[in-house]
Amino acid sequence: MTVVLTVLKEGLLGGAGTILRIALFLIPIMVVVEIAHHYNLLGMLSGKIEGALGFLTLPLEAAFPLLVGAFFGIVYGSALIVDYAREGHLGKRDLLLIGIFLSISHSLVEDTLIFTAFGANPLVIIAIRFCLAVLLTRLAAYAIDLNSRRSDTKRSAKKKTPL
Repeated sequence: MTVVLTVLKEGLLGGAGTILRIALFLIPIMVVVEIAHHYNLLGMLSGKIEGALGFLTLPLEAAFPLLVGAFFGIVYGSALIVDYAREGHLGKRDLLLIGIFLSISHSLVEDTLIFTAFGANPLVIIAIRFCLAVLLTRLAAYAIDLNSRRSDTKRSAKKKTPL
């Protein structure tokens, strides 16, 4: 019985310590997100990444949801993505590319701070995740566009054939 109590005690104390370390990073991040939202800081940043969006072949309307998802989490980003899609600002292709990008690089700030608390190198984490997200998103855009051109060519060939 003493062994069970010792294991429970160590498990609870270890778990509480881990939760406390994570909370020390998450609470300030949540405060910063709210401040950035209140002062429209992310909206101002959206216009500054127009070149990157062009490389990813995404419209400017994708900037704000992409930034929010990448820096503050996929939950925040997905809420904006759903709103933008309902309003008709983003097409299916754009939604797929944003999804690919965010599946790899969501929560860059939050996740990096959490892993840093456990001894990981933040620059390596950010660089690898961001580069991989850009590369795979661009490859997916190329594949989608190539497939779309092939489909358009087949459709136009069918229209040109005489009856």
